[in-house]
Amino acid sequence: MAVKFRKEAIKFLQKAFPEDVARIQAQLNQLLIAVEEQGIIPFIDLDIKKMKGKWEGFYRLRVGKIRVIFALSTDSDSIEVITIGARGDVYK
Repeated sequence: MAVKFRKEAIKFLQKAFPEDVARIQAQLNQLLIAVEEQGIIPFIDLDIKKMKGKWEGFYRLRVGKIRVIFALSTDSDSIEVITIGARGDVYK
């Protein structure tokens, strides 16, 4: 299983503080390990929620004040990070 990043997510990571990038990477690694080993998304352990409305079908990972929107793709066996941003801006 792999983590794929869309262009918008990569742009955020390039501009973000190194400590924020490290925290995001650590959370994504924990998510990846949990999905690979247990086959489930650890909603409570990593503060993940299913999205509703316009973002239905996606998940939100909370990393402090930063939100990571991702999709779990079972056919391509990957986690695709759609966008990353501050909590007020990421949903727009």
